[in-house]
Formats: sequence, C-alpha cells, structure tokens
Amino acid sequence: MNNNIFRDAVRDDNGKFSVAYDAPKTLRSIRLTDTAWQSLGELADTLNTSRTDIIEQWARDKETPQEIILKAINQFIEDKRQEYGSNPAQKGEFKYSRSWDYLLQFKSLIENAPWELLEENQEL
Repeated sequence: MNNNIFRDAVRDDNGKFSVAYDAPKTLRSIRLTDTAWQSLGELADTLNTSRTDIIEQWARDKETPQEIILKAINQFIEDKRQEYGSNPAQKGEFKYSRSWDYLLQFKSLIENAPWELLEENQEL
C-alpha cells in the first residue's frame, strides 16, 4: 500500500484524518484476516480516505450488494422510461422487447433469489 496516496486526504492539525461524522469515535478492536485488511486498505486508497471511514460508511449505509444492484437496475429502467416518454414522436405505453424481458427476469431473480444465479445455497 502506498501511504503517499493519503497526502491529499483531509487531516486535522495533529495530522490525523478529519472526523467524517459528527459523532465522536471510540477506539475499538476487531479481528480481520490479512486479506480483509489489505482489501480495506486498497479501497481506502482508491477513495482517498481511511479504513475507519470505509467501515463507518458501510455500517451507516447498510446497503447489501443486492440492494445496490437493484437500485441501479431500477434507475436504468426509469431513465429509459423517461427517455421514451420525452420523445413526442412516440406515444402510448412503454413497450418491452425481448432484451427488456431478459432485463426484467434478471431484476426479478436479483430481488427474489440472487444465489440461484450463482448456483449457491442461500446463507442467512
């Protein structure tokens, strides 16, 4: 990991990363594998932030990968619907082609049973 990446990150007068949230932070201890620690570091480097802020954001957002994918698919569909509706030459209902049918089937699979796509058992 290249610590020089953090030179542009926002820091306080003591050289520590600035508080990203209003609530005070307390020192905690967690156990992570080397792989998890390295992945957090790489993500933090990419986002020019700290591992702590990555964990904090994840805990506050509480979005699962499934929810993120569904949000993206729903936004894509809504954008296409609005794009269709803004064309005065096209009137009537939004029509689906075979490609749209596949997209909607994929969306339904992600909503209901994403593990089937990966041929894995559901883990709670």
